[in-house]
Amino acid sequence: MLPKVLSSLFFCLVCGLVQTAQAVNLYLTEVAPFAFFKEGRKVYDGINVRIANELRRRSGVAIELVIVPSSRHILLFPADTEAYSISQAENFTDRDGSILSEVTQFPIIVVAQRGAVLKNYEDLINLSSEKGIGMMRRLSYGNFAQDERVKKVEINTLENGLRMLEIGRIAGVVGSQPAILAAAEKIGLRDILSSGLVISYGSHVMRVRPEFASSPAARAISSSLLAMKNDGSITRILDDFMKDPRSGSQTAK
Repeated sequence: MLPKVLSSLFFCLVCGLVQTAQAVNLYLTEVAPFAFFKEGRKVYDGINVRIANELRRRSGVAIELVIVPSSRHILLFPADTEAYSISQAENFTDRDGSILSEVTQFPIIVVAQRGAVLKNYEDLINLSSEKGIGMMRRLSYGNFAQDERVKKVEINTLENGLRMLEIGRIAGVVGSQPAILAAAEKIGLRDILSSGLVISYGSHVMRVRPEFASSPAARAISSSLLAMKNDGSITRILDDFMKDPRSGSQTAK
């Protein structure tokens, strides 16, 4: 009887070790509403957190969430081994990580103080001419970063940029609509903002370190992500955070 018990314990131990060895890191950037710490509940929540949790459940892959500031995300993911990342498509190259799938898409907007004239792209050029538009480093927002007609000012965070906008140091801020609205809500500046001008559309993508693009875990995550997109799960998660991501925004012409 004792040998059988010992054998069973050994088998369970080995299975546990295999499961641990198969755990993979999934890097997320800590920014609302995609991944943020809920003080009251002392847990992380957000669009990408909920998508990752559902992927873990469906795929059976032991996904470990690594939620860090953008600067750390950019450094840690390319230095890891079998690791995954959900972030803006332009944050990494294909050498850093192969794209498995687009995860979400959202408007890229420029906001100014309420009352500013910002109905089209010509208005944006004029608005930026004196004080510039606050823009996060490393991001390009389509061709916006290369457009020399629009004056830009580098900002460290969207919250920092919105505070600069409030006191008149810059004329506007560019970023994804969900992130700008969440940052403004957090620091109590929603009421000072214009509705925003849509200048392009961005996306968050799922990447995997290139050498693991055909691994069993990558295939399982990819197929689960596709199923979530097809059955509306991702849309429902987005709706929990923003009922209509395009409401109130003009489209640049």
